[in-house]
Amino acid sequence: MKKLMLTTAIASVFATAALAQTTITGELRVNYKSASAKKAAPAAAYTSPAIGATSLGVVSAGTAVSIPTIAGTLGTANTYNGFGQEQQINIQTKGKLNVGGLDYAAGFSIENDGDQGTTIFNENVFMDLTNASSGTTISFSRDHIQRSDSDRSAAVLVGFSPNELSQYGYKETTLFQQNLGPAVAQNMVAAILQKTPVGTFSYAVAPEMGAPGASEDLSGSNTKKGWELGFTGDLGVKGLNAYAFKGEDWGTVTTSVNEAEVQSYGASYNMGQITAGIARKKYNAAAASASLVETKEDHYGLAYAVNKDLSVGLLYAKAEMTGAGKNAAQTTDQKIKGINIGYNLGPVNMTVGYAKNTDALGVPGADVDVGMVRLIGAF
Repeated sequence: MKKLMLTTAIASVFATAALAQTTITGELRVNYKSASAKKAAPAAAYTSPAIGATSLGVVSAGTAVSIPTIAGTLGTANTYNGFGQEQQINIQTKGKLNVGGLDYAAGFSIENDGDQGTTIFNENVFMDLTNASSGTTISFSRDHIQRSDSDRSAAVLVGFSPNELSQYGYKETTLFQQNLGPAVAQNMVAAILQKTPVGTFSYAVAPEMGAPGASEDLSGSNTKKGWELGFTGDLGVKGLNAYAFKGEDWGTVTTSVNEAEVQSYGASYNMGQITAGIARKKYNAAAASASLVETKEDHYGLAYAVNKDLSVGLLYAKAEMTGAGKNAAQTTDQKIKGINIGYNLGPVNMTVGYAKNTDALGVPGADVDVGMVRLIGAF
């Protein structure tokens, strides 16, 4: 009986292999980052604004967090520096279904950022069914489809984003965010994507905004749901790269006067060796009171490709926090001016970035300089 079962299993494996193609790729990132606090910060009693969603590991709305550590680091002219690392393994397969001639693709990534320990299987999880003739894809996925809740900006043409060039310590040290508002596609979603001559349209729904349950069960974490509508494409114009996203959540388990919302859009245009881009982000977290806190980001970028291996990019961005729920110490915009240099070393890509941050968190005088070097090796 055991021999029969083994033979059947082997036959099944070979039958699957005949229909599918599996690939394993990976990436290793090694970073060096240095941050220098220039001027005094608010007193230790100052509290950070609540940005983001608990399920994403960011402070949830309505739970302001005391940040004496930030007051301590920004309050002196000290420099903080160190190495960081990230490893990622991508396992993907593709093939043809024996029904309707549909294309099939599935995969997941194992990603460890530093000594992450948990949530190492929540990146690029997907099972896609595609009708190639119509350009329609149905996707059941997490952190996979086109979306606003990646560090997307049409103004980041080379290298690091405003989030990376302003963040150090904890995520609350900057107004420039990566996961925006509801961050719908960081949860498991059912999505439909449609390719057209001008670009790809998408609509995603998350029936539960939180950690997914096991394959046979619900997580039971909450009843919050979310949706996001998106577009990426060239609008039929050669050299143009545009995108637009809008999303929100609803049905939170706690009484929310304001639901989390996001709008993110931008465009870049390539003119040979020169590319220019502009982006706008507008978002808020859910709030259980009328004290809504809304953040607006404006990004502007310009890049020049010196040759096939070397590119230089300039970046300017500002972020403004408004609403009754913001801290009284936040009286101005946070601004960043940065330069990025990208160089192709063959099997390794290198990016060098430096930025001056003015009035971090919108607090006058809280200025920080940040420098980064990143090596990325793919295998």
